[in-house]
Amino acid sequence: MKHNKTLILSLIKDDLILTQFITSLNNLGLDAGKYYLHLSQSIFILMGFGDFNKENELYEEYFDYVDKATTVNLLEHPKQLNKIALELYNKLMAEKQKRKKN
Repeated sequence: MKHNKTLILSLIKDDLILTQFITSLNNLGLDAGKYYLHLSQSIFILMGFGDFNKENELYEEYFDYVDKATTVNLLEHPKQLNKIALELYNKLMAEKQKRKKN
């Protein structure tokens, strides 16, 4: 379980950094959206959630959270990157626990 958490946190951090990079390129007028790696799908699979079609609402919440993080320069503030990644991980874990109860 610890290894999965470490891997998932690493993927979330990578997704945050990549999203910020793509957003920056788009803001410069470049069409960089096609370079998005869809790391969220790997994250959701590792956490035991379904695919995009079944988890559309949860994916939207994930993307909204990731988009909000683009306002922080994550490379200059690695503690913020770790904090945001852990918050997002905990949010997903809470959803997973909630579903187990139901």
